[in-house]
Amino acid sequence: MKIYKALTIAGSDNSGGAGIQADIKTFSAFSVYGMSVITAVTSQNTTGVKDFYKLPTEHIKKQFETICEDIKIDALKTGMLVDEEVVETVAEFIKRYHLKNLVIDPVIKASKGKDLFNKKAIESYITRLIPYSKIITPNKIEAEMLTGEKINSVDDIKKCARTLKSYGAEIVIIKGGHIDFEDSVVIDTVYINDKFIYLKYPKVQIKDTHGTGCTFSAAITANLAKGIEPLKSIRIARAYLQGSLENALDVGKGSVCLNHSWTK
Repeated sequence: MKIYKALTIAGSDNSGGAGIQADIKTFSAFSVYGMSVITAVTSQNTTGVKDFYKLPTEHIKKQFETICEDIKIDALKTGMLVDEEVVETVAEFIKRYHLKNLVIDPVIKASKGKDLFNKKAIESYITRLIPYSKIITPNKIEAEMLTGEKINSVDDIKKCARTLKSYGAEIVIIKGGHIDFEDSVVIDTVYINDKFIYLKYPKVQIKDTHGTGCTFSAAITANLAKGIEPLKSIRIARAYLQGSLENALDVGKGSVCLNHSWTK
């Protein structure tokens, strides 16, 4: 039996709802062997992030190196990369080991509104990392921060997507969770092969959640690792995310957590 293998490079969420933990759960849901390079350790729960500690860059490099020297990576994704030094480290290893099928979840702003990246880090993201990406999956806020453009209309979404593609991304997905063009529907915009494709799903009426971006990008990564073509991988991943939301788990006092095992 062929073993499909995927790597996540992100921060650890000790409450299990997002970050490395969400990624590994998602890989497992698709029967993909999951590995990780941890960039930071957070102290958080369903009510929010209380603190985080960035791992030393040399240790991040060592994690990456030991995996790449031993295991073939079929696809990989990034999440919280903390700062420009980590961004450049990831880009360096992708180039050195000729890694393919990179999915970027550009975690550059915390859900509570705090900026995680400074201007220099965003510039490194644009010039060093995005050119290696197969797919990039920003939400409205992240797309605006990466392009310097505002999204207030469908035409604005298209303009942002084209700008992100000009940075070197092969496929751009601008997620619709933060865009209220229709009250009852979430519309994700996929820019692929110079065409726009719209994925529409009913808006799930639940209280705040977190980890949706991690889960969606991890599901895409898992399907790419299995050799599924990109657009089909995106459609499968979006359906999986919808099910995880519709079957969300109320485990704490704050945000609900996605049910990564809902298909089983």
